[in-house]
Order: sequence, then structure tokens, then C-alpha cells
Amino acid sequence: MKKKSSKVSEPEIVIYQKSKLTPEKILNLDTSGLNNPLNRIEFYRSGLTKSSFESFKTTSGLDYLSLAKVLGVSAKTLQRKQFFDTAQSERLYQLADFYAVGINYFGEEGFRKWMERPLFTLDHHIPINLIDSSEGIELLKTEILRLQHGIAV
Repeated sequence: MKKKSSKVSEPEIVIYQKSKLTPEKILNLDTSGLNNPLNRIEFYRSGLTKSSFESFKTTSGLDYLSLAKVLGVSAKTLQRKQFFDTAQSERLYQLADFYAVGINYFGEEGFRKWMERPLFTLDHHIPINLIDSSEGIELLKTEILRLQHGIAV
């Protein structure tokens, strides 16, 4: 009598990985070389374009008035600008990096809601009101990183 060999096959496992959002994706930039800080400095000096700004504006959901305050220009100037100076380019990249961290953790809609609610850990300040300074952006980024690691106060 012949024995039938039974073959057990494991079900195929499909892993869905969310594409990780980066500042370069938010700003719609070529990512080659921007991991190096010295390359980023040269990149800031050459200035971000209006299309990068518009891409960030779409992702962030912020309007011209809010972004004008953050970048230290009038809303009219912001609408006319085709290239941004070094400081504005650096700030836009810093904001895109912060938004990438936030959206990767909360999701786009969750992050927008988080940005509008007072944070107990920051003396009830509303995050959106802190992004006009580098220190504010770093504080908020630290808050998200603490949440990612399960550190709650």
C-alpha cells in the first residue's frame, strides 16, 4: 500500500507597510544627498521653490496667513514668492521634518487634530501656536517622540 504524502503549506503572509513620510516627500524634493547636513546647508542656500512650499501647504493643511506668520513674511509676499531665502528654506524643511514625524505617528487627520488641542505637558499650549519658532518645533517633536516611546507625564 502506498502512503500518500500530505503537504502542509503555510498561508502566505502579506505585510503591508505604510510608506514612511519624509520631509523630502512632503516638499516634493529629490532625496539624493539631503541626509548629509552639509548638503542640506547648500540646499537651503539655493532656496526652496514655490512648488515645494505648495506641496508643504497641501500636506500641512495650513493657510497662507498661518504660514506667513511662521515664515516671517506677509501673506501677499508669500503668494508672490517663487524662491525662498536661506532662513525660510531652512524653516520650511524643519517644519516638513516635524510634520513627517507627526503624520507618521498620528496619521494625517490625527496629527491635524493633535496640533489644535492644548497639551497638558506643555502648560496647555496649543501646538499650532508654537511652530513659529525653532524651539517650539523642537519641543513639539520631542513630545511626539516621547509618545512613540510610551513616556507619559
